[in-house]
Amino acid sequence: MQEIRTVCGEMQTLPQYKEEEGEPRSPLQATNTSKENPRPADMSHLYPKEPRLGYSPTCLPLSHSQENIPGKEKYFILRNGTLEQAIADITSMLSPAEDGEVQSTWIFTEVDHWNNDQERLVFLTHHSLLLCRYDFVGLCNSHLFRIPLNFIDTLYCGELHYPNTSLNKKQGQALRICWDKLRPPSFLARWNPWSSELPYVTLMQHPVAGMEETVSHMCQLKTFKEQLVECVRVAHMQKPLPGRANGPLILEKPIPMETYLGLMSFLSSKSEMGYAKSRGIFGF
Repeated sequence: MQEIRTVCGEMQTLPQYKEEEGEPRSPLQATNTSKENPRPADMSHLYPKEPRLGYSPTCLPLSHSQENIPGKEKYFILRNGTLEQAIADITSMLSPAEDGEVQSTWIFTEVDHWNNDQERLVFLTHHSLLLCRYDFVGLCNSHLFRIPLNFIDTLYCGELHYPNTSLNKKQGQALRICWDKLRPPSFLARWNPWSSELPYVTLMQHPVAGMEETVSHMCQLKTFKEQLVECVRVAHMQKPLPGRANGPLILEKPIPMETYLGLMSFLSSKSEMGYAKSRGIFGF
């Protein structure tokens, strides 16, 4: 077959080229060939009519799955650099005139009057005791509670004592710090789970106390109590308050908890909702 092209009104015959093996063909020739010669039968398995029918992605097993992570790696407070950043953020917010220099930093669990656990960073300074609820997920300070040391008047040391009907009875030593023994909590404050008007705070040992050696010294409740007593005595001598003794009253006795049922605290404690930790598909 010959191709004819018109150039400047003259008929010109183009030479016919013979197709050789391995020589590329024009698109038109390739199209015609594909219609005449369909793809071989042995290639049909590569192009099924419905390639996605009956296919589902395969879940590959990971070497470091959630089930294999040790317990200490689930707590965000033990992740590299997290605790150091939290201490630096909170220290920058303190008032040198009102708080003074930071003496020590601690990690404890606060047990509120409804028996719920809350993770706390505790700072002991020259003039204040500060309890911080730090957001280890967003890496920002959520709440900072300040107690002047010369306001502290009573320390209770001992086991937590619950009513017989309580569903969640915590075991272990606790420390209750009171700063206004002459003002008993009101009825509304005791029955309000979000009340912050109670004149005391109860601390217990954090679960990470025996998991990581680098933070174990920051979770020792007995050492903290001894240092707190000394700082409170110095604060009472430097800034005495009218009608207050020269030092705190230390009582070694069970600490009463008015949790008569505690269903919500039972569920919260079992799931450790008061701690920032990895919970798999359930979030933080």
